[in-house]
Amino acid sequence: MARGSGDKERGSVADGPGGADQPLEPHDRAIFEELQRDGRVPFTALGEKLGISEAQVRRRVKRLTDADVLSIVPIANPRVLGIEQLALLGLVVRGPDLAAVSEKLLTMPQVNFVVLTSGEFNLLAEVGCSSGDELYRLLVELRRMPGIESTETFVYLNVLQQKYQWAVDAEQASAERGVIEGSVEIDDQDAAIIGELQRDGRASFRDIGKSVGLSERTVSGRFTRLVEAHALQVIGVGNPIHLGFPVLAWAGITLEGDADLERVAGLVGRIPDIDYVVAPTGRYDLICELVCRSSDELLEQVGEKMGAIEGLSHVDTFISLRMLYKSTAGAWGAGRALTVDKTNRRSAGT
Repeated sequence: MARGSGDKERGSVADGPGGADQPLEPHDRAIFEELQRDGRVPFTALGEKLGISEAQVRRRVKRLTDADVLSIVPIANPRVLGIEQLALLGLVVRGPDLAAVSEKLLTMPQVNFVVLTSGEFNLLAEVGCSSGDELYRLLVELRRMPGIESTETFVYLNVLQQKYQWAVDAEQASAERGVIEGSVEIDDQDAAIIGELQRDGRASFRDIGKSVGLSERTVSGRFTRLVEAHALQVIGVGNPIHLGFPVLAWAGITLEGDADLERVAGLVGRIPDIDYVVAPTGRYDLICELVCRSSDELLEQVGEKMGAIEGLSHVDTFISLRMLYKSTAGAWGAGRALTVDKTNRRSAGT
C-alpha cells in the first residue's frame, strides 16, 4: 500500500502533501484527527463539523492518502489478515554496515519497518510471515547477511491489544481500549469482510456484500458486532509526527515470577501512549510500543506509570533514533503487515 514515487531523504519525517518536514495544514490535521476516531465517518458529517464542504473533505483526504500521509485501515488480529507469524527482531549490526543492512531489510517483503535505536540492539525490525517456515527461512537469510553480528527473535505469541489513536483524548483512548485479542470469535465470513476493508477501509457495506456474497444488512450487522466487541476498528493511521508525537520507543517488559500476565498486559495497555502490547517468545514477557509528545512524557510513561504496576519487575527501553518504513499502513496499524510496493520507503526521524 505504499504510495509515492521513490525513496525519501534519510532523516526526514515522512512526506506530507507539501513535502518532507512540512507540517499539516490546520484543516488537514483536523481531518486526520477526526479519522483517528472513526475512519468511516461520512464526509458530509466531517465537513459540517469542520466548517468546510464535503467536496473539500473528499479532496483533502484523497491528497493525504495519495501522499501516504495517512491510510484508512482495519485494525484487527493479524492472523485474521493472513499473517500467521509476526516477530520483532533485535539486531546488532557493525556500525559501517548499518545503512546497507537497513536498506537491504527494507527490500524484503516480510519487513514492515526498521528502527535505528538506542539500547542493546542498534536495529529493530518487525516482520510478518505467512508461516513458521517462511519466518525460519528469513532468519537464515539474515544470519548470512554481511554486517549482522547477532540477532534475537521475539515471536509474537499473541497480539493482546492494538490502538493507534494518538489524536484521541488520552482518557477516551484508554477507555475505548482499542482492539482486544480474543474479545469475540471471528469466523470465515467476518474474516472476508475484514479482508475487503483491508483493500478499502471506506468501502460501502453494499460493495463489501457483493464481494463476499452476503447481504448489505448482514455485512453491517457483522461489522457492528466486531466493532462493539473491540475485535475491529477502522481508523486513519499515519506517521504520528504529523500529529505532534515525535518520540517513539519500544519497551521489553519482564514480570515477577508469580505475576498474572494478562492482568499486567491489560494495565499496560491502558497507558494512553502505548500503541500495542504483545506477548512474545524470548526474554521478555511483554513488548509494547510507545508514541509520545516528548522525552519527558516517555520518561513519565515508563518510569511512573509502568513502574507503578504491581507484578512488573523490569523494563528495557529502546528509543527510536530513526524509523524507516514502506507505508503508513504497514508501519502503523492494519495488522502491522500488508502487501506493499517494495520499491518505496520512508524515513521518520525523531
